[in-house]
Amino acid sequence: MEAYREKFSCSVQVLDPPRPTQGCREAASGPRILFFSGGTALSRLSQTLIRYTHNSIHLVTPFDSGGSSAKLRQAFHMPSVGDIRNRLIALADRSIPGIPEVCQLFAFRFPRTGTLGDLRARLERIVWGNDPLVT
Repeated sequence: MEAYREKFSCSVQVLDPPRPTQGCREAASGPRILFFSGGTALSRLSQTLIRYTHNSIHLVTPFDSGGSSAKLRQAFHMPSVGDIRNRLIALADRSIPGIPEVCQLFAFRFPRTGTLGDLRARLERIVWGNDPLVT
């Protein structure tokens, strides 16, 4: 654990000590924070953070080399968007009607098991709006 702390430690300067209850009421005037990370690294923290401040900047690198993002990047000759998508989902305001469902759609992953025909059929249902995720 100590090696982890040394590798990932950082310094933080707090000019105004946080007031969590005030932050929940006044997120628009919350502290300014800059994050530089991958998409999944701060996903949970980002979901909590939006209750305390709307003044955060998230620099997410589009160089994800993992799983499905790498396959999409290779197939379509494009930058990886998985990390950016993941962070946008984390920062979405789920109190707005319809947003939780959109987040669920964007977070969807095809199962690793199943036949090619089953996966293709599910994709077609999603594309044509006949899948529960889309309806």
